[in-house]
Amino acid sequence: MAHAIHLGTLPAPRAARAPRPALRLTRRGRLVLVVIPLFLATLAVLVAWAALTAPAQASAQPLTGPGGAVTVTVQPGESLWTIAARRVPNQDPRVTISQIQDLNGLTGVRVLPGEQILVPVLR
Repeated sequence: MAHAIHLGTLPAPRAARAPRPALRLTRRGRLVLVVIPLFLATLAVLVAWAALTAPAQASAQPLTGPGGAVTVTVQPGESLWTIAARRVPNQDPRVTISQIQDLNGLTGVRVLPGEQILVPVLR
C-alpha cells in the first residue's frame, strides 16, 4: 500500500516590503530638536552663573543689633575704632568693628573721610 504524501499548497512568498521613505523633519521637529535643548542649556548656564556669583550667607546671627543700623558719614580723622566706640559704647569696639565690616563688605579697617557706612545701633 502506497502512502501518498499530500503537501498541500505552499503559501506564496511574501511580497518584498517597500523601502520606508527617509525621515522628514518638520518645523515643529526642528523646534523640538534644536531650539528647546538650546534654551535649556542656556538656562542651566545662567542658573550656575547666578549660584556662583551670589554672595554667601554664612553668618547665623544677625549683623545688626536689636535697633537695626544707621548710615554714618566718616569725618576726617575718624577710624572704625572711634566710630564703633562712639556709636555703640556698651559693646567692645572690636565686636562693633566686625559688625561694621560685615554690614559694609569691608575687608580691612581703613575708611576714608566722606565715605558712608552702615553702623549697628543697640537700644
